[in-house]
Amino acid sequence: MRVGRGLWAPVWLLAVGCSQGASGTSAHTLWVEAHDLQHLAPEAPFVDIRDLAVGPESIWVLDAAPPFVTRVSLPEGRVTRFGPEGRGPGESLSPRALQAAPDPGTPGVVVWDLGNLRALVFDTLGTFTGSEALDGPGTPRARSDLHRLSYGDPFRVRAVGSRVVLATYPARIDRTADMAQGRLRLADRRLSPGTELARFVDHLGDDPSSLREWMALPLWDVCDGGVVLWSPGSSRVIWLDLDGTEKGSAAVPEPADPVSLEDVERYLRWMGRLELGPDHETTGADYTGMARAVRERFAERRPVATDLRCQPGGVAWLRLFDTSADPLGRGQVWLKVPMVGEARRVGFPEGFVPMGFEAGGAYGVLEVPEGHQVLVWWGEGPGP
Repeated sequence: MRVGRGLWAPVWLLAVGCSQGASGTSAHTLWVEAHDLQHLAPEAPFVDIRDLAVGPESIWVLDAAPPFVTRVSLPEGRVTRFGPEGRGPGESLSPRALQAAPDPGTPGVVVWDLGNLRALVFDTLGTFTGSEALDGPGTPRARSDLHRLSYGDPFRVRAVGSRVVLATYPARIDRTADMAQGRLRLADRRLSPGTELARFVDHLGDDPSSLREWMALPLWDVCDGGVVLWSPGSSRVIWLDLDGTEKGSAAVPEPADPVSLEDVERYLRWMGRLELGPDHETTGADYTGMARAVRERFAERRPVATDLRCQPGGVAWLRLFDTSADPLGRGQVWLKVPMVGEARRVGFPEGFVPMGFEAGGAYGVLEVPEGHQVLVWWGEGPGP
């Protein structure tokens, strides 16, 4: 999807971006090789994986194109695909998140469809078993192409037993700074918000009154029945109970490097490509001049991380900010942060994005030369 021409100028000035070079020191990085990745279901290509969840004997994958849901059974790797597009029972228009159904007696998956504003439930065979209307206050509202403009993810939903954790926002999200007013809450399956667990404004790395772009946002995930939160303001990963009580924390020894004019220019070139296509460099746009003109609209320092994924057992993984491979700063180096012990850096092959960490490795997405994505496993052992 290309950004509409009428949105080009405000997107350039208001949408978030990236910076050059991985955040942090020149500490040793353990690099994973491409041959260390094991394809789990090569016969099941994906267009754009939005979410992934590991359930009892299953990996559930949510794609951006129908059939939206894929179940890969473990350990045999049998593939079941379902979830057609539409407005009828069991159909979706814009599914954004999924989680394994909480009832162990009737295993399946819950899919949150923001297009039809419904939570859909399917069993392991892909049979539609029911749905509930979503509650308005808990449903995130954001521009559909936000993933092209920002590293933030307002659509994340994580299950904790029969409840879920999600972030709620007071207004529509059109840029990264709009997510600074988020609040992390417990909710029911309808996304009706309940207990507040954290306010993002309490953990921002920048002055919350400025709301400049490239500001460092809190990031979060759920493991071990609790929340794991990256707090850029304190440079810590924090583990929280479901009442918001801090269980522990770990300092992150990664500096937030200054934003340069080259950083701003690089992002403007990315926005130009979205608007004008691959030939945007031939239009004569003065990206260097534009970068100087809008520099004050951006944060003084780069965010350290663009994603957080937690691993059971008190471990968090931070995706370090880096634009050498991705214009939005979604780099290939991750920082593994245990609650107890030293952090270490792990670099993954180009095109691979881990989405679910386990004690022995990670499930993730790999971009292949044919132009689609496949599901893979990385680990020290033989795989799932």
